[in-house]
Amino acid sequence: MPKAGQGGQLLALMRRVAGAMTGVDMSGMTIYRTHTGHHGSLVVDQEWESIEQYEISRNLVRTTDTITRVFDLIYPLLQTTHHTEILEKV
Repeated sequence: MPKAGQGGQLLALMRRVAGAMTGVDMSGMTIYRTHTGHHGSLVVDQEWESIEQYEISRNLVRTTDTITRVFDLIYPLLQTTHHTEILEKV
């Protein structure tokens, strides 16, 4: 959830993250803006072939400068850190 007044900046930076992830052959990212709940919140969806592939992606995110540089700009905008839910298709 972004700090008050930071939702637009957060969206712009999340779009940069999505592009950076695609640039290193990671799973595509879909960004949704919420219309209920906390104002300015975003929901991001990514699909992975397996939980193992998801874990590999986390390590790649942490070691890819083009991604970590954008997250360095994102974290100061946040009121709270992100919430992760992992869903399994059945």
